Amino acid sequence: MNRRTFLAALLATPALAAALAACGDDSEESTSYSFPEVADAVVLRIGYEGGFVAPGTNFVNLPTLLVSGDGRVFTPGATTLEYPGALLPAINERSITKEGIDRLVRLADDAGLLGSAPDYSLPEGDMIADASDTVVTITVNGSTYEHRANALGLEHPDGFGSTPARDNLQQFVTLVTDVAKVAGAENVGDDHTFAPDQYRLQAMAVDPAQWTDPSPTVVDWPAGTGVVLADSAQCATLPAGKGDSLFADATQLTFFQEGDVVYQLSVVAALPGDALC
Repeated sequence: MNRRTFLAALLATPALAAALAACGDDSEESTSYSFPEVADAVVLRIGYEGGFVAPGTNFVNLPTLLVSGDGRVFTPGATTLEYPGALLPAINERSITKEGIDRLVRLADDAGLLGSAPDYSLPEGDMIADASDTVVTITVNGSTYEHRANALGLEHPDGFGSTPARDNLQQFVTLVTDVAKVAGAENVGDDHTFAPDQYRLQAMAVDPAQWTDPSPTVVDWPAGTGVVLADSAQCATLPAGKGDSLFADATQLTFFQEGDVVYQLSVVAALPGDALC
């Protein structure tokens, strides 16, 4: 399938489809994008930042899509509405070939995202303070491109919040999150549960008596982890070898006691590109 046919089959809206007009077939050009093919390099990341959320939420907030340079795709795993849910957010991992990554980046290129970000402001300078920012980051050919738009996708049916730049970014986000379709099913592997090398955590001192029906379960924080909860209000890192047994069966109402103080933890598996503590 050539470049024009491949993208035209995906793009149902004119904003991105217009980019095809200047594109030749794969037979006429063979664009390949360079990036470090290593585990901690992030080629593409789509996530949400900010907004009105509960304490600790932004710390554990997962990207909706992350593609690493060593050929892995990370997406949020399945969750349930059951409360309390698992303490650890579920993360899926699958493989992707270099050709598959090239196709994802090419879609970004055709969308005009490999360049300076346009103005993604809401019309009239409006801003929805309690809404998150959609952040798309692409790192290829030695450069990083960031596109940030507040309240993207929350536009009203009457057209409020819609601009050509915002619509274009939203169309890209919608398309690229179907990785198998954009990259080609032959270029991606099957989803499986991500097994991290380490965890990132925050500890907040709490009074467990403030939680009732259901009440929290309080367990001792073991000595020898290398992490002192009293010093972990901002961030701490725990190797998976020490964290797996602690967090595997923990729920949102599993609290940990260190000395006379009880802590509620926000914990998430460390992904490529995450700042470690």
